[in-house]
Amino acid sequence: MSLFVLLPAYNEQESIRPLFKKFQTLQQIFDIEIKIILVDDGSSDATAQTALEESRLRGILLKLVQHPKNGGLGEAIKTGFTTFLEISKEGDFLAAMDCDNTQPPELLIKMYETMIAGSYDIAIASRYRKGSKVIGLSKFREVMSYGASWLFRIAARVPGVRDYTCGYRLYNRTFLSKLNMYYGDNLFTESGFACMIDLLLKAKVLKPKIAEIPMVLRYDQKPSASKMKILKTIARTLKLLYKNLSSAGQSSHFAQAFNEQETLIIPMKMGNRK
Repeated sequence: MSLFVLLPAYNEQESIRPLFKKFQTLQQIFDIEIKIILVDDGSSDATAQTALEESRLRGILLKLVQHPKNGGLGEAIKTGFTTFLEISKEGDFLAAMDCDNTQPPELLIKMYETMIAGSYDIAIASRYRKGSKVIGLSKFREVMSYGASWLFRIAARVPGVRDYTCGYRLYNRTFLSKLNMYYGDNLFTESGFACMIDLLLKAKVLKPKIAEIPMVLRYDQKPSASKMKILKTIARTLKLLYKNLSSAGQSSHFAQAFNEQETLIIPMKMGNRK
């Protein structure tokens, strides 16, 4: 079993050093090997070079993939998932997390142990479970995220989920292979931050077993301003909700039949990679 970590990065030069130091500490304390897939999404700073230097310095395995221009979080996540399915094997796990040093890498151990113990398909680092805490985020962003949580819980509920917008998740490779086979090129259709909600709603069709682990989000450790376009993200989120409500139940019969079949592993297609 290998633990891969996907880091979508856009101008995160300042975040990489402290983040990679945490991964080094994690490897030493828990005696595990972490394999990082860093997708440099057209950065104009030294994100890629810094990642290469830090990986060599700290003994961290790194797969660097670079986009020639910025395509958005959705494109970076797509590239990372594709790369993972290409270089991993059955039994491996993929964690997706932000590259801005706000999310604790040490939580990966708890997420992994929970998934193994309960045979879960997805584990989510949640801001809405007992023991969770958010430090340094604006009240407006907090209210927006909390409102989105309740909106989706009421209108497009995914069993086991309270935090629909957090991208810090751990996936079982077997389940990602099923998603890949089921959706093909339509798995990633959102380019912005709403891609994480979209991915979760699409996963709902295959009835995944999901666990949530309380997280302390340290937004005060973020060295640069947020790249989220808030109004655009709100608009895309509402459109996703409407789309989900409109299409609910249309593919449930096919999904049930699909889940009963043996899953094949078919790598996803991807563009803009070199």
